[in-house]
Amino acid sequence: MHGRRASSSKDEKAKLERVKEFIPLVNHLIKKKNEKSYDKEYIETTSVILRRCPYLQTLWNFRREYFESVQNAGPPVGEVGKGDEEADCPKHLPPEQLKILMKNENTMVEEILSKFNKCSELWFHKLWIIKFCLKNDLMDFSDLMNELEFCKVAFYKDDRNYHCWNYRSYIIACVHICVKRGNNGKCHSGEAQNGKGSTDVHDPAPAELGNQFDVHESNYELSKTLIERNFSNFSAWLLKYTIRESLICTENELDLIKNAIFTDPFDQSLWEFYRWFLFQKGNDKEEIFFTLLQNNCIYFFFQNLVKANLAKSKCYDDNGREVTGEWGQHLVALNNPHDSFESYVYCFKPTDKDILLSGQPTYLKFCIFYYKYNLYKPEEVHYEKNVLRDLMMCHDFLSEEDKYEHNFVYLIDFRKFSQNEHFKILLDYDSHKGIDAKMDTKSSCVSPFTPLYKYINRSNILLNTSKHINFASLNLELENINELLLLESNCKFALFTKFEMLKRLEQFDELFHLLELLKKVDSIRVEYYKELETELRIHGLNIDSVTYPLMIEAFFIPSINLSNNLISESYTGKCTVNFLYNLRELNLSHNKIKRLVVLMKNLYNLKLLEKLDVSSNALANFDEDLDNYSFVLLPNLKQINISDSNLSALLNQRYKHMNELNTYNVMQTSGRVILSKG
Repeated sequence: MHGRRASSSKDEKAKLERVKEFIPLVNHLIKKKNEKSYDKEYIETTSVILRRCPYLQTLWNFRREYFESVQNAGPPVGEVGKGDEEADCPKHLPPEQLKILMKNENTMVEEILSKFNKCSELWFHKLWIIKFCLKNDLMDFSDLMNELEFCKVAFYKDDRNYHCWNYRSYIIACVHICVKRGNNGKCHSGEAQNGKGSTDVHDPAPAELGNQFDVHESNYELSKTLIERNFSNFSAWLLKYTIRESLICTENELDLIKNAIFTDPFDQSLWEFYRWFLFQKGNDKEEIFFTLLQNNCIYFFFQNLVKANLAKSKCYDDNGREVTGEWGQHLVALNNPHDSFESYVYCFKPTDKDILLSGQPTYLKFCIFYYKYNLYKPEEVHYEKNVLRDLMMCHDFLSEEDKYEHNFVYLIDFRKFSQNEHFKILLDYDSHKGIDAKMDTKSSCVSPFTPLYKYINRSNILLNTSKHINFASLNLELENINELLLLESNCKFALFTKFEMLKRLEQFDELFHLLELLKKVDSIRVEYYKELETELRIHGLNIDSVTYPLMIEAFFIPSINLSNNLISESYTGKCTVNFLYNLRELNLSHNKIKRLVVLMKNLYNLKLLEKLDVSSNALANFDEDLDNYSFVLLPNLKQINISDSNLSALLNQRYKHMNELNTYNVMQTSGRVILSKG
């Protein structure tokens, strides 16, 4: 992993030998564990064994049970009888002594980690210590800061230790839990919890210290330090994804990543971050792609599947009064209840049918709530659902049902809607201030919809480019890539990054040449590049292409003919024909569709579709097993024309006895093969 070789078989054998010599003693300790005999002598013996062989999970379990027993033991020291039957019973320890005991345990684990830093049992036990101390108020905020410092030192020894990276993430989550408990008035000092030592000078409250701790600054400093030591560190670059915008200087960050790329242009982790910085940074929140006004209803289009909370979403007029109405969505999945909550398109229909027709109000303000697990906000990345779940118990204030809920305010100025006779689109160019005017390209498509295409295309570029990148900076980065390619002409990462840049700059003529180069230098992914090439060729067809921006006017129409094109089944899914919710008839004949099964999966959203023509396409391989052939069934699809295809040839020859295929009747008339139902 990450360019490092895995442990050799010799190392594994050495580990096994270490375990073998302890087997008799370990068996004895396991027996004592099962008897719940927690004598101090046995616990000390486990530490001796674990220092030499820390991979014995059962012994770590033994120690954990011991610590829990001394914490839960009933009578305090001095009240326990001295009889033989109680000789092995654990004695209750006051918080002060238990805190010292756990601190020593943590120290022991860290000492062992210095020799066995990839031992998962050690890291698990170390996290258990932290959780145990937090639950029993044996640890304060400064102890958690010490744990973060321990991780930092561990990274100096092995900056790619994924156990340590994972552990640090959990500690960050513990810090947030500690701060929330502090905000709720919970005290984290064992002495204060028991009314002791109230006159002592204590550390500031966790909430106060939590306000001083900034996870973004911590991540920024750590990533900066580790990258300066070794720029080929994927984990350190990944940490930069979560850093607050205000801490990042775009120019400095670009200089850093480009210096690293020019040093080692074949390091994939560097290119992954570079592309994210250029094309995705700042776009982690959902935004509306464009808005349509049709039939007294406002349609909101998103680029991604969005799970909106329609019960909380509201609409207000320009006087701040709530506008009542009915929210709706276009369901995406068929026979999949989990996905039915998500959609690309949501709509709002006011109760007052005349409100959108009367020209009043001038503005409408929408507050739309949606759910999203946002990786790029570390303070919102919670681990309670699994490893840290027990820390949340009995603390209702730590439970956040809506922790993944976000919202945004969207303002509609009705004066900016287009006056197209077919439909009205909101032309809000003010929201596109991040894109230069130069990005408005001339379209060869002679159509009354051309201005709308340009607007939607501009919006598409905006949502697929980082907030801090504009036309000029993208061209500058393209020049840098060209300089690198003069030195390393076969660097596939540089070529693919250039491809992504040219797409956004809409320099399509050069893209085909670039794809040919990628096919040569990255032969393993030839089919992938062919798909990209097909997509580009479709884009150039204008009138019959299925590219998202050029199909919006078809949102409300019942029939469309896309025959005699270069459409493949993989390019009929997201953001294409699958958006034509009201479609009844679809003609895809004479295209490049190789698999009917894949095509039908990509058309799952066309629930009103009645007729489908896919004749003169391959549709299947000649060795297809039609006895076990099946595809997604659309609820209203009554007729599929499969004439002049490999599938029809199979039904005419090897499977001519078949009268039914996947619940459809096979009808053969006048040389045509039709799958019919009802």
